[in-house]
Amino acid sequence: MTHSSSRRDRDVPSGPPPPAEAHPAASVYPWTGAARTSRTPRPASTPAGAPPAPRDSRAAADWPLQIAAPGSPGWEQTATLWLRTLVPARYAGYPTLARHPIVLARHAQWQLQHEIGAVRAALRTSRAELPPLGVSDRIVESAILMYAAELEQLDRLARGVRLVTRALLAHAPEPHGRGV
Repeated sequence: MTHSSSRRDRDVPSGPPPPAEAHPAASVYPWTGAARTSRTPRPASTPAGAPPAPRDSRAAADWPLQIAAPGSPGWEQTATLWLRTLVPARYAGYPTLARHPIVLARHAQWQLQHEIGAVRAALRTSRAELPPLGVSDRIVESAILMYAAELEQLDRLARGVRLVTRALLAHAPEPHGRGV
């Protein structure tokens, strides 16, 4: 199968990606750009019109935009919805993940760790493995840029999951007695 040169040119990005807000996939993939713009989570005690309480700017930048501030009404539901986007769709049918956000958060952490490992391996081996498959140097470099960008996005998502997990644990009700 042969590819025309115009096909190859379309596979190479022509410049930096558009801002996350303008990205066409933003509505399909709600986590696209989730940590690219800073949003400080608003504590439940802060009135809606008041400015957010000062927080660690790094944590504020990594808090997912789709999740309400910890402690606010319905925030766990927004956390659950966001976390579900990070795991394969086939897990949606498991009641344990739907009913227990901590278990879902833990699974999302594992999922992201494995994705990060896969992207790192692809990034590390692209220059050696792609040319023998007939991939041009230009496309190899494009793939490397893509993997590097994806690795940054996955790292941001992983930081967001860690923050959400800590917030879920901090706002969790007291555990029931353990069965012995």
